[in-house]
Amino acid sequence: MATGCRDGIYEYSTLFFHTPEKNIPDFFYYPLCVGHYFCIPPYRVNRSRYDSFLILYTKKGKGKVCVNGVTEELFPGDVCILDCYRPHEYFAETDWEILWLHYDGGIAREFFELLTDRTFLKLSLEKTEEFERAWEKIYNHFLYQEIFRPAIVSHEISGLLTAVLMEKEENTGKKSRDFIDDTLQYINRHLTEELSLECLAKRVSLSPFYFSRRFKQETGYTPYHYIYTSRIHLARFYLKTSEDTVKEIGYRCGFKSEHSFCTAFKNEMGQTPTEFREG
Repeated sequence: MATGCRDGIYEYSTLFFHTPEKNIPDFFYYPLCVGHYFCIPPYRVNRSRYDSFLILYTKKGKGKVCVNGVTEELFPGDVCILDCYRPHEYFAETDWEILWLHYDGGIAREFFELLTDRTFLKLSLEKTEEFERAWEKIYNHFLYQEIFRPAIVSHEISGLLTAVLMEKEENTGKKSRDFIDDTLQYINRHLTEELSLECLAKRVSLSPFYFSRRFKQETGYTPYHYIYTSRIHLARFYLKTSEDTVKEIGYRCGFKSEHSFCTAFKNEMGQTPTEFREG
């Protein structure tokens, strides 16, 4: 083994631990330990659990992560986020320089589940310098022995996670968001017109089934429910700001009859258009 190296970790690697105060607010993120490692095989971490979440970023070289039978290779620019409440393993395949942070608190689990529905997230970053700067803000508190301010560090961990989320959305969701955003604009400009699922899907060259599924994933609404809800919201505005009759407003908002408008409005709002207007 190379001189100045123990368990695959070179002696010039750095590691800092932090014990969070008991009285910090529940919604604060906090670090547990942070490090900048220079590794070679046989560096390996294999744990049943280490109660926290881990951000692991490959700066140089190559490593691997294994969770729940799934193995991913990690190359320069790759970031991996692990739920360390579950068994996990990662190790060096070659010389491997990594930046890492164990953190918890706040909405750590909810944010993790927002990032991935798998047991871990692996993402190849394009904006590596932005990520590294965000990580260094946290790391430098320990490196330079700065006064530890929980609110600031929590904000910086949130910023690091947000940088990963934004990159993930740009890398994996931009195309789908483009057609969704275009469709939302189209719907809102044409609420008074006939808007069928087939018509909307055809505009973006997708099958109705795939379009409907992606629309629901991105917005939380089916296309029909989004159109229906948007028409009701528009009707509420006109009922409070215009002197048009209920029938006129119904047609103006894309409903085919006064009866269908009144029925839809009461189902959504719990009162008739007239009751809403007079309330």
